[in-house]
Amino acid sequence: MKINPIKLYGNWDEGWALDKHVISSIFIDTDIYGHERYDTTRSELGELLYNFKYKGKHENLDKIIEIIKPFLDEWHILKTIDIVLPVPSSKARNYQPANEIAYAIAEIYKLHYSDDVLEKVSNIESKNMDRSNKNLDGIIIVKKGANRRHNILLVDDLYSTGGTLQECVKELRKDPLLNKIYVLTITKTR
Repeated sequence: MKINPIKLYGNWDEGWALDKHVISSIFIDTDIYGHERYDTTRSELGELLYNFKYKGKHENLDKIIEIIKPFLDEWHILKTIDIVLPVPSSKARNYQPANEIAYAIAEIYKLHYSDDVLEKVSNIESKNMDRSNKNLDGIIIVKKGANRRHNILLVDDLYSTGGTLQECVKELRKDPLLNKIYVLTITKTR
């Protein structure tokens, strides 16, 4: 399977989304409950992620990792990473996709992993906020500081507006022992 990496720009040192999430989405109608329905075509990686995240197909994790591994093998920064952190989720799930993906990456490359450095203290999702009034200040806190200099790989499953990622990086940058922050997302919505 071919992926189409997309460079992500933000307050991090380097970032990538590994493919588009949706290729096309055409409005069909509104159902009897008032929900809009769409005929959506996702990228292959987007379809795997969608089913992993929203349909409980946990077996897709291995497929996702297999597909993204060639990119990761070539990404020069992995040799400099000290710890892999997932972006905290807004919603409680039986499993957190970003955590699962970040943990799998850490395992493969024998990197440290922690899911208790960052905490989202609000269930607000930046993708659902009004663009003109998007203030995410204070929704992310750093629960643990570093005890030595380090570089971070911050992993998220789905990049929408980038607001939560930006807030995570802003808070992490307050740590004087932090060197570089790199960002990886599996897919990007826009």
